[in-house]
Amino acid sequence: MFNSTVSKIAKASLVVAVLMGASMGAHADGLILTDLTRNIEQNISAQMQDMMQVAQRELSLSLQTQLSEAMFELEDSGKTSELVKQQSKAVITSAMVKD
Repeated sequence: MFNSTVSKIAKASLVVAVLMGASMGAHADGLILTDLTRNIEQNISAQMQDMMQVAQRELSLSLQTQLSEAMFELEDSGKTSELVKQQSKAVITSAMVKD
């Protein structure tokens, strides 16, 4: 009878020890997953910030380029119209008669 009681207590303590170990292992896995998730979120956040900075820089450079091109075209068209006016006023030096 004593042996059966000791055997039952030993089995119960073994079951409790296994359950506690499994619980601690699951808790540790939960902590690992939490840390992993936190690290992934931080990496994604840092990459998104870098991408936003690059996008802002590229947008700024694109706008500057477009503005420069537009200003150059305006200046160039002004020069072209002046050249057309000067050419129309120029004296014809060829043998052909102007209509």
